[in-house]
Amino acid sequence: MIAECQLATDLVRCAVLMLLYEKPLHGYAIIEGLGERLGRTISPATVYPFLAQMLAVGYLTATHDNVGKRTRTVYSMTAEGRKFSEGIFKRLSQIVSTAIEPNMLRCAHCGCKLYEAGYVKEIDGRRTSFCCVHCAAAHTDEESG
Repeated sequence: MIAECQLATDLVRCAVLMLLYEKPLHGYAIIEGLGERLGRTISPATVYPFLAQMLAVGYLTATHDNVGKRTRTVYSMTAEGRKFSEGIFKRLSQIVSTAIEPNMLRCAHCGCKLYEAGYVKEIDGRRTSFCCVHCAAAHTDEESG
C-alpha cells in the first residue's frame, strides 16, 4: 500500500508539471485540474509542498494576484522548470510506451503500430488487423495475386 501511495503522489506531481507547463495557475485551479485529469480529489497537502519545492529550486515563480479581499498565488514555470519538466515527460513517455508496447497490434500489411483497434478483416477464418481499409485491400490483393 505504501508503494502505491508513493506512486500516486509521483503521478500527481507529473500531472502538476503538465498543468503548469501549459499555463500559469493558482493553487486551487491546479487542484481542480488534477481532479479532472486524474478522476479523483487530490489533497492540498499533496500539492502545496510540491509547489514549495519547485519554487525553492527555481523551477517555478510565484506572483500574487488580488481577487476581492483575498490574495491568490499564481505559479508560473521558469525556463529551467520547462527544461526539467520536458525531461520528466520524456521519461514518463518511455515508461508508458514500454507498458503499452506488448498490447499493441501492428498492421498486417505495412507494420505500423495500432494504438486502437484499426480496421479488422476476417481472412481465412482469422481476424486480421490493419491500420486502414487501403492496407487491408492491398494485403488481400497481394495474397490473391
